[in-house]
Amino acid sequence: MDTIKVRLQTGTGYQGAMDCMLKTFQREGLGGFYKGMAFPLAATSVYNSLVFFVYQNFLTSLCGHKDRPDISDIALASMGAGAVSVSIGTPIDLIKIKLQVQTESYKKTVAALQKVGGTAGFLPAENLQMRSKSARNISTSSVAKLANPEVVLTGGAMPVRPNNQLYNGPIRCAFDTVKTNGLSGLYRGAGAMLMRDIPGYVFYFVPYEILMGALTPKDRKATWGETAFHSCLAGGTAGTISWAVTHPCDTIKSRLQADTAGKYRGVIDCVKKSIKHEGSGVFLRGFHVNALRGFPQSAALFFGYEMTMKLFENKKNTPTPVDICY
Repeated sequence: MDTIKVRLQTGTGYQGAMDCMLKTFQREGLGGFYKGMAFPLAATSVYNSLVFFVYQNFLTSLCGHKDRPDISDIALASMGAGAVSVSIGTPIDLIKIKLQVQTESYKKTVAALQKVGGTAGFLPAENLQMRSKSARNISTSSVAKLANPEVVLTGGAMPVRPNNQLYNGPIRCAFDTVKTNGLSGLYRGAGAMLMRDIPGYVFYFVPYEILMGALTPKDRKATWGETAFHSCLAGGTAGTISWAVTHPCDTIKSRLQADTAGKYRGVIDCVKKSIKHEGSGVFLRGFHVNALRGFPQSAALFFGYEMTMKLFENKKNTPTPVDICY
């Protein structure tokens, strides 16, 4: 669902979520839906640990001697978590998105090159760089006639994917990004991510805490089953609200991070050019997919968090940071 969301936000060749799903499956198979997932899966535990660590410690500090945190305390702690999360979240998202919008198969493209026989101008697989300047000898009309004009062969030997690059995995993507743009290249779109995550986490933790407070028994500790159900319901609802509210900012971030051609100079430039060429509706592309995916994703996250904290609490019989406030 995340891949479909990103492709709808950054691409123009899809009529909707279902059309994007069908085209992705037809061209790339089931694996097309999981492009770029390896790196986020490996890094998500660190990222989420940082978010919850910052949030809970901010909240504990803000609570002071209060019996329970105010909405303002939760909101401030959420903003702090959102601001800090960008330090890890931006490179993770950038690499993921670059791989997700890569509709060509690295292996199949290399195999196609090898079939036509490495003539003059053939680029080795490990340095497969697609530049528009390599296509000087191809007429515009001949490219337009191709079924997939994004990938063409120059003189029957060299692939050309204008202003873009083909990556064979997250490590290669990260290496080439740093090599080309320095470490700052990994933080392209960080400004848009701050715009998304600071308010986004407010709409994430505030609804969650309110719902959990309403669902949790007041006269006793919740059972394991109650904690599991309540965290899934409250977490899923909070996730849907948060992603729905921040979707336009998420779209800007995705477009900036998918832009390897340097089309956008920054957030404002991205907004202006996107509206000029595609209309204001561009910022709502993939909205339903984003809001829908927010429920199971966030339900699983808060379920894992609450159950882990409950396990530690029972093991050590000591209060958690939230217990200090509540």
